[in-house]
Parts: sequence; structure tokens; C-alpha cells
Amino acid sequence: MKFYDEKKMKDVRRTLEREMLKWPGVAGKEMMGCLCYVRGTKFFVFLVTDGIVITKLTKEERAEISGRMESKPFAMAGRIASSWIQLPVKTPASLRPLMPYIRRSYEAASG
Repeated sequence: MKFYDEKKMKDVRRTLEREMLKWPGVAGKEMMGCLCYVRGTKFFVFLVTDGIVITKLTKEERAEISGRMESKPFAMAGRIASSWIQLPVKTPASLRPLMPYIRRSYEAASG
């Protein structure tokens, strides 16, 4: 995959999946060169090398998380997805403070 290195992210992926794959309707699949997670047909989060991208947060939720930790809009092929927030994740422990936001994105993918 172009934007995701399994060798570097294996432990993060396993930790994330241990939690998320318990949620109804969640599946992982490769899309756009990344490891994406969908609820039904809507993707709500994906892993990139050294980070995670959360796709379905409100503007207020993105501002809240940006005020607490380093973040940036996701960019791919010269295009910026300003409503998708990319956060650094290098260890499984770095997922812990992000899980409530990942859950909100999952819930937003229900509609």
C-alpha cells in the first residue's frame, strides 16, 4: 500500500482492531493506498504510516482534538480533505486518547 506500511504499523493496527472490530458492521479493507475501516459502506477512519485519519467528525470535534494534540488536514495527491483530520500515532498507547473520537466518527457513519 502506498500510504500505509504494515511493518511499521502492525502493533497499532492490532490494538485498533481489537477494539473496533467488536463494533457492529465494522470491516477493514485497503482503499486509496491506506488501511481503511468502514461501517457498512461508509469509511470512518483509516491508518496511514505513523498516523490515523478520522473522517467523520464535526467541525467542533476537529477543533477540540486539534486543541489537545498535533493534527493536520489529510492531504493526498495534492488535494486537501479539510474535514478529515490526520493525527500522529506511532505506538498502540497513542490510540487511547483518540478512541472517543474514532467512536464518534463510527457513529456518524451510521446515517
